[in-house]
Amino acid sequence: MKIIIRSGLIALSLILCSCTMFKPAREGIVENYTAGQFSQSSGQIPQQTQWWEAFGSEQLNWLMNDTFAGNLTLEQAAARLEQAAAAARKSGAAGKVQLNAGASSSSKHYAYGDADHTTTPDTTLGLYASYEVDLWGRIKSTEKAALANWESSKFDLQTAAMTISATLAQTYFKWQVQNETLTIYESQLVSNSNKLESLEMRYRTGQATSLAVLQQRQQTAAAEARIPPARALLSTYANSIAVLTGKIPGTNLGLAPAPLPALPPRPAAGLPVHLLENRPDIQAARHSLESADWSVAAARAARLPSLSLTGSIATSDEKIDRLFDDWISNLAASLAAPLLDGGSRRAEVDRTLAVSREKIAAYRLAVLEAVQETEDALSDELYQAEYVEAIRKQYDAAKNSETESIRRYQRGILSYTDTLTTIVARESLEITHVQAQADLLADRIQLYRALGGDWTFMLEKKQ
Repeated sequence: MKIIIRSGLIALSLILCSCTMFKPAREGIVENYTAGQFSQSSGQIPQQTQWWEAFGSEQLNWLMNDTFAGNLTLEQAAARLEQAAAAARKSGAAGKVQLNAGASSSSKHYAYGDADHTTTPDTTLGLYASYEVDLWGRIKSTEKAALANWESSKFDLQTAAMTISATLAQTYFKWQVQNETLTIYESQLVSNSNKLESLEMRYRTGQATSLAVLQQRQQTAAAEARIPPARALLSTYANSIAVLTGKIPGTNLGLAPAPLPALPPRPAAGLPVHLLENRPDIQAARHSLESADWSVAAARAARLPSLSLTGSIATSDEKIDRLFDDWISNLAASLAAPLLDGGSRRAEVDRTLAVSREKIAAYRLAVLEAVQETEDALSDELYQAEYVEAIRKQYDAAKNSETESIRRYQRGILSYTDTLTTIVARESLEITHVQAQADLLADRIQLYRALGGDWTFMLEKKQ
């Protein structure tokens, strides 16, 4: 009779396996969050993920390789990916048969009177199996939530690589710009020192005033004072590059100064909707939302009855040859339904629903920010290019003005104060022009980053 009852429960469990599973559905969550097209025009060149190669800098290329290999932020992201993969495997194990083995040994001592003693060993061996029938898909939903979280972690790693590559490129060009700035400052110091020497000679012959000499001394001192902060900033950028590549700050990176590269052809931005697939941060947010939705399904299923199957085989040493006899009578099935839990399971459903709403907002925000970053990068580069051209014209005019003012001062037509004003303006614009070119490069790097790309190669690098 026991066998019949247990067999019936087992059959019932197999029938209940066909119960409906909670399935999250999420459609149209980013409708009206992407425009038909960007407001600014872009180029025609398809973007490549390894966009930094377009600058033609071998130094930047090997720095980028060192960064992908040694950056500690990427190492953290890779470790989190491994954690998510292990968690997904663990959640999948819950839907499989659990089998444990047990063994125990003891002895019994019998005493008969004062002289007769007997010791009897007692050894027990056993196998214990259990399996939870996934009636409502709770176990499967938990596994799917973990798998979605694993996918999200993959894109988190790619997002980190996308961001760090842009940071490295911008820092590298800042280092190059600072080298060029330092060279300009040193050149300006030499020029001002020569002017001061010339004025002092003219002053000794009565051709220049003491005020002109004092003004030029002040300008020379100002040129000298700009050099130490420039050198300090150069060291700061070098240390930042070292940290990005996973090296100790102060390490000799073997970098050599090089002229700023020309701006590569502008990449095609495509349509805003393309960002949904091209941006790994958006993909990560989408999978994070999917994980949250499956967690809601698991929480809802946890409020319903659960069915577990158990089985055991145990025997003592004197019955070891009968270990597998009558094993079916040890099979059992139990059906448990939550009755009173103080609202714990209902609260868990509410919590997971709130997490899901949070993830929806995070996904929509990721889309909006991606579109904003691309729009900003397109417009920033466009207007920065116009600014660079305007500064170039202004700088050319300042050089001509300086040359003419010096000529007029030497002829006694213009005071040295007016001449010095043109010198200061030209020196300032010389630095401004270089910085404007650097900002234009930074805008292009930000555009590359905003467009995303295929960063799956990072998964191979970190395996």
